[in-house]
Parts: sequence; structure tokens; C-alpha cells
Amino acid sequence: MTVILNPSPPASQAGTTAAQQAQPLLDGLGRAQIRTVSPTQFAGRNGSWIMELTDGSRIFVKKFNASATSPQAFARSMNFSTFARNYPQHAPSTPKLLAGDESTGLLLFDYCSGTSLAHLIVQDALPVSFAADSGRLLARLHSGPTDGLEPAGSTLPVQMLRFGVTHTRYLDFTLAELSLYPTLQQDGELLQALEALQDAEETNRKSPIHGDLRWDQFHLNDSQLNLLDWEDFCLGDPARDLGTLAGEWIYRAVLDTVTSRGGADSPPEYFDENSATTLISHRLAAVVPQLQELWHHYRLNSSTGDSQLALRVTARLGWHLVDRSMARAAMVSRLPGIERAAAGIGRRALLDPARYSHALGFGKD
Repeated sequence: MTVILNPSPPASQAGTTAAQQAQPLLDGLGRAQIRTVSPTQFAGRNGSWIMELTDGSRIFVKKFNASATSPQAFARSMNFSTFARNYPQHAPSTPKLLAGDESTGLLLFDYCSGTSLAHLIVQDALPVSFAADSGRLLARLHSGPTDGLEPAGSTLPVQMLRFGVTHTRYLDFTLAELSLYPTLQQDGELLQALEALQDAEETNRKSPIHGDLRWDQFHLNDSQLNLLDWEDFCLGDPARDLGTLAGEWIYRAVLDTVTSRGGADSPPEYFDENSATTLISHRLAAVVPQLQELWHHYRLNSSTGDSQLALRVTARLGWHLVDRSMARAAMVSRLPGIERAAAGIGRRALLDPARYSHALGFGKD
């Protein structure tokens, strides 16, 4: 029987329902009853809660939103749990998956305390070892066995740029999206480069990949780096992981141009093109050594002889900057100039990865 004692506000009805669905799974594991239900700090596309049990232990519960998540998300999460159990030498540290119920879309994990790197980077507290640690982590993952893994589908919106969005999606557009999307759809060079990247990634689906590397997927707990959210785990191109993570670094650096983070001087009240270009260049130069460290330790611990990897990493990095600006446009009525600048940098990297790969130091072992 499910017993919810003193659900902690602001526990929602969705959280209470998730607890009622989670309790039978806990009963099957011989675990205690759920005492409190708390929402996680950041809301995502799926439901997620921290549940405290009557014995004082805590679990993390995720409930997939069928309308917002890939139908393969549950199976991929379970596949990674099997991968981690069978090949611990290749699996990054991650909270243990305790149980899952596909009929309800529910997954139960050990609770992962600690701090998200999305928080640490904004606080200028990113561990100095993160670039090297993440390079080694990804090299181990990407060199793992691939038996039984589902090939990755493309995450690049080639069809949307070529043929447009659905009428329903169009009706939900913000003013920023109404301004941005025609510019992207009429950019023939961008579409051509995106199609080339899609073809290259499909040709190089050779490794286990995380598939959705962002700052908030990394958690630091007592100096232990954990990688979370394996719902996109699949057989894919290693460049997708590396380029997305490198893109996160570049995107954050560009956005920080209008802040004083990193010990920088306060930004001017007004930016002209020259001053903005200068400040962005300084910010990018500051993160290049970290990207080079990531690349160096990845290559040092990887046996791949992929001579085109650096180009695909750079192209995926470029697309990530455009994609982040598209995501931001969905939240605002007017896209800030710094977001447009990030998208512009991303476009150039996507169109000419050879040039930008050299500037970033990728390709140098």
C-alpha cells in the first residue's frame, strides 16, 4: 500500500501521483515507504522529484512526458543501466537506476547529492580539472562495446529548415521565433552545411554516446564527477558529444561578454560592433585552453584513428550555438543581441569547420 506521510509543499498532484506509482516499485525492492515529495530545483520537459523515505534515505524519480520526449527514452535509459553494469570500465559515474516501469514512464534512481555544473560555471567555480576529467570520461565511454545499441537518429532540423514547421508549432511561435526562423530557413549555406554534418554523423555512428551533453547533465559530489540523464544513450558519432560540450563552453563565454564574470571588468553600457567584437574575442580566447585540454585528454585516452573527428566536432559546436539561440527565442519576444552574436559565431564554425578547428586547437594531439 502506498503511504504518503506529510507531502512537502509545494508537492503537486503530479508529484503525489508519481509517488503512488513509485511505491510498488520500492516495495518490490524491499525499501521503505515514501514520506515526502519535493520538486527538483529546475523544471524540465519531464517530471522529476526528490522523494524522502521513512528510513531517511532519498531517491530521485523521473516520469517521462510522452508528448515531449522520444518514445525510445525509457528503453535507452534502461540500456545504459545494463551497459554500466556490464562494462563499468567504460561507464561514467552516475546514480544507480533502481527500478523502472515502462507503462507509467517512471524511473527510480539513487539520489545524487552535490552541485550541477550549470550552477558552478555561473558562479565561476568550475573545477580546474573538469576539462581533463571530461575528456578522459568521454574517451572511455566512446571506446566501449556497441553490441545491442540502437543507432542514433539525427537531432539536426534539416527537414524543418527545408520545408518549414507544422501549423500547430507556428501558432505557438514567439515574436522572437517569428523573426529568427525565416532568416535561418532562407540561409542556403547554413542548410547545406547542416546537411553535410548530418550525413557525416550518420556515417560515423560507431560509438556509445551520451547524446545530450550539457552543463546541467554533470554533477559534482565530493570531487566525484557524475554524468546524468541517459535517455539519449545510443550508437552515434563521438563528435556529437564532444562538439556539444565544447559548444556549451563557447556559448557561455559569449553570453558572459555582457557580465563581469571571470574577473572581467564591468561591460560598457553601450556596445558598438568593434567593442563587442573585441570583448567576445577576449572571452573566447580565455576558454580555448580549456577546450584544448578537453581535446588533448580525449585523444590521449582514445584509440580512434578518425582523421575527420576534429572537423565534425567543430561543425557540431557551431550548430550548438545556433540551436541554443533557437531555444532562447522560444522563451522571449525579442532575441538579445548577444544571442544573435552567438548564433553568428556558430554559423561561421558550421560553414568553415577547418578554419575554426585550427583556431580552437582541435586536431592537435
